[in-house]
Amino acid sequence: MLTVTAALPWEAKAARAGQAIAGRGRVRIITSGVGPQRARQAAEDAVEQRPDQVISIGVAGGLTNNLRRPSITIPTKIIRQSDGAQFQSDDELRKQIVRLLNQADIFWQSVTSITTPEILFTRPEKREAAETGAEIVQMEDAEWADLCAAAGVPFASIRVVMDALDDDIPNEVVQWRGKPSALDIAVGAIRRPGLLPELLSLGIQRQSAIQELERAMTLIIPAMTPELISADVD
Repeated sequence: MLTVTAALPWEAKAARAGQAIAGRGRVRIITSGVGPQRARQAAEDAVEQRPDQVISIGVAGGLTNNLRRPSITIPTKIIRQSDGAQFQSDDELRKQIVRLLNQADIFWQSVTSITTPEILFTRPEKREAAETGAEIVQMEDAEWADLCAAAGVPFASIRVVMDALDDDIPNEVVQWRGKPSALDIAVGAIRRPGLLPELLSLGIQRQSAIQELERAMTLIIPAMTPELISADVD
């Protein structure tokens, strides 16, 4: 069975359409919660079920100003900030994902990713993480990569980037559950009126990022279980 994991429910939702096409019994979607500790707990439970492949999905922060935003990124290497350990995405699984994106003319970028224990809000925090050579940051993938490698389960990550190295991220953005509503943005602007243009821009970027991720996963999930879909039809 293909397993797709995301930290938050609104990130996991991007995989639901693909799961509906492939069949719920063919694809398992896991919402782990945010951060390395929760990700590791979820990964420990998941690998005991012996999945055929694991794909981690979600939004990531940019650690360079050179990535198109929003855009799909496919990490080749994942660094764990806490101890400097490095993990490689499964080469064959990654190539399979890339072929599917190319066939659908979905823009993607190859990156090095870093897993941090805390959200990086400011430019100094981001610059410190970028010194490792990482181009995007997230909070879960190293734990999944670690345990999947130990269990012999192919692992890859698909992350969509919505900000750049020189963007500070307001605390209000963390409270948004998926696509921010007008109320979400209004509340933030009332608290700090000077943030309104930035919050509006980030709201648009978040919405575009979710749509881009959903588009990719609606393609990838069914394509990775074709023989199972054929069996259902027969």
